[in-house]
Amino acid sequence: MAYDTGLGLVQQQVQKLVMTPELQQAIKLLQLPTVELSNYLEEQLLQNPLLEVEIDDAYASADQCQGDPTEADVASGASADARSADEPVVDWAQYFGELGDGSWEIRGNDWRDEDPVAGIGWEPGLLESLRIQLKTAISCPRDQRIGEYLLGCLDNRGYLAVTVDEIAAALNVDVDEVEAVRRVLLNLEPVGIGSRDLQECLSAQIRAMQLDEDLSRLALQVVAAHLEDIAAGKLGKAASATGAPLARVQEAVDLIRRLNHAPGAGLSGDGEVRYITPDVYIERVDGEYIVIPNDSAVPRLCVSARYRALLTNPGVDATVKDFVRDRLNSALWLLRALSQRRDTILRVAESIVRRQKAFFDNGIMSLQPMTLKDVAADIGVHESTVSRATSGKYAQTPRGMFELKFFFSSGLKAADGQQAAAESVRRLIKQLIDEEDPSEPLSDRAIAERLQHEGIHVSRRTVAKYREEMLIPASAARRRY
Repeated sequence: MAYDTGLGLVQQQVQKLVMTPELQQAIKLLQLPTVELSNYLEEQLLQNPLLEVEIDDAYASADQCQGDPTEADVASGASADARSADEPVVDWAQYFGELGDGSWEIRGNDWRDEDPVAGIGWEPGLLESLRIQLKTAISCPRDQRIGEYLLGCLDNRGYLAVTVDEIAAALNVDVDEVEAVRRVLLNLEPVGIGSRDLQECLSAQIRAMQLDEDLSRLALQVVAAHLEDIAAGKLGKAASATGAPLARVQEAVDLIRRLNHAPGAGLSGDGEVRYITPDVYIERVDGEYIVIPNDSAVPRLCVSARYRALLTNPGVDATVKDFVRDRLNSALWLLRALSQRRDTILRVAESIVRRQKAFFDNGIMSLQPMTLKDVAADIGVHESTVSRATSGKYAQTPRGMFELKFFFSSGLKAADGQQAAAESVRRLIKQLIDEEDPSEPLSDRAIAERLQHEGIHVSRRTVAKYREEMLIPASAARRRY
């Protein structure tokens, strides 16, 4: 009896999607923000010698555009060198000295009032400022050494990350010495640096302020024992425990909320100011909105004519030609991917402008519901392509700078059968809360009922969700006594 084991070699044809390296590169370029794209292109310029930055300079040399220099170019360059050698050398010191007023000279550190550089000053960072203050407040070198060590033990909020005992053991000094220096550090600017916890940080700031004695005492009591109560909006509990009127407790709570809970927030990070570079500009021209791509945000690349000429040169080795041909294909794929990225972002932005014209005309309250699927169907691409083209991309519009993702919002049903954008509903909720009576704040149910009177059907849970997203407390916490 023969058995079919099912083992053997079978040849069959199947269809499956395979992402080529070129397609992967195009997808990667599409989802990169402008700043990261610039960094990526700089890396490609270093890796691929056939890539060059296109120069739009009328005085650029001819060999940058036309390939190898000709004999006329060489002769022209030689004559230029000869002319430069014949030119007299300018004695700039004598030239400025003949001006007679001496305004160009620097005498010591005394700058002339008319010198524009005189207004440029150096401002120390937070850590350097604390070191300067510490050296001014403490003259003893031993205590200054302890203070420097304390500054190195601060976390990103400005609180002490280790105990005083651990610092004393590490420096082989008494605990009292460390605590005395820490007390000095606590009263430097900003007040509260070196605190062990939030209560000590807030208490130090209250003591440093020139307040009414009763208000200061009450605020210290609230900080010491009722921080959790005021965070939960239970002002009545704090009033009962302290014996102070409810309105007075609320005044103390308002004071506490204005204090700096993280005085050392500037200690971490490089302190660099980062600016947003728009990918497109949306301008209003004759009542219509046009989209202009920001081509200056990234370097414009081109293929080097000098290297490209090597492919047709019979005297070049075949190995060199293979290398140049491989690098040329890579460069052309990159240029095509960049062109496709630019075209996709432009088409997505134009579709957004067509669908959100009411927003650009009237503002946030006229924002229309729009999904990725709507734009994808409009320009004939997949939703994932629209998602990549809008993530981390910004548009400079007549109404300000917006991320392209901002214009995508789900819709809520209105009374007239139309859809209201969720962002517009959020703004309506915030407007109702801003206009409410502080002594009788609106509950989430009351806000939902008012929105229904405006023709927008929304539930109480949706109102609570949008309110929490905007970091607005509940009605009990918003009540003013």
